[in-house]
Amino acid sequence: MSAVVVEDRDTHKHQARRDLAELMKAFAAVIVALALLVWVLWQVGASVKATGFDADGVRCYKGASEMACIKTAEPAR
Repeated sequence: MSAVVVEDRDTHKHQARRDLAELMKAFAAVIVALALLVWVLWQVGASVKATGFDADGVRCYKGASEMACIKTAEPAR
């Protein structure tokens, strides 16, 4: 009878650890999915936006994390 009790207790401990591992995997999957969602929304919402030309013929393009300006034409004389 005591061997059955010990075996049953070990089975429950093993099952509890397996359940905890599955819960941690699910939690990690949710975190990865949320990070991917934030990245996709950042890419969509932070698309490149162009400013108007200034007097020197320079136009700037502003992205999510940087701004680049290029001279597109010589100014009218």
